[in-house]
Amino acid sequence: MHLRIFLTAAIIILIIPASFAAVKIEAENNAYIHNNKGLMYLEEKYYYGAIKEFQMAIDLNPNSQASAIYYVNLGKTYEKIGYDTLARSYFEKAVSLNPLCFDYYLKMCENYKKLDIVDEKLEYYKNNNTSPFASIIIGLLYIQRGQVTTGITVLDDFCNKEPNLLVTTGVRNYINQLTKN
Repeated sequence: MHLRIFLTAAIIILIIPASFAAVKIEAENNAYIHNNKGLMYLEEKYYYGAIKEFQMAIDLNPNSQASAIYYVNLGKTYEKIGYDTLARSYFEKAVSLNPLCFDYYLKMCENYKKLDIVDEKLEYYKNNNTSPFASIIIGLLYIQRGQVTTGITVLDDFCNKEPNLLVTTGVRNYINQLTKN
């Protein structure tokens, strides 16, 4: 009899606290899940669903370096449906969150070309060249403008000045890709 009372008490002591345990919400993990769901919707050409999922991912994790890809994915989706103007701010935000990813600079500058604001942005970055990363944008804008040789020169100069940055590898690969053709 005592054993039965002991076992019942032990079960109650072990089970009741577990039922009141706090559930920890992992916003970053949930953001990742929403981003993946958005990619699936994008692949299926269900753009409304993709936009909602990418926006949820951004809302859950708006300002980390890892969330830059959510902004890029949302920008790409807006471009696919013809809303290049809406895409612009998402590409710019991605670059600001993760300035070491060359692909984000490229998407942003390609978007500027679609919006026909390359000359305006080139002037802006040439006059506000306070960061070494501005050279990447300037070089890409020259290329988008059709001045490929000048753009390659600016990008190559960046690579020589900043050989140890992670973004430099992407810049070098892009230069190599352009010069192969």
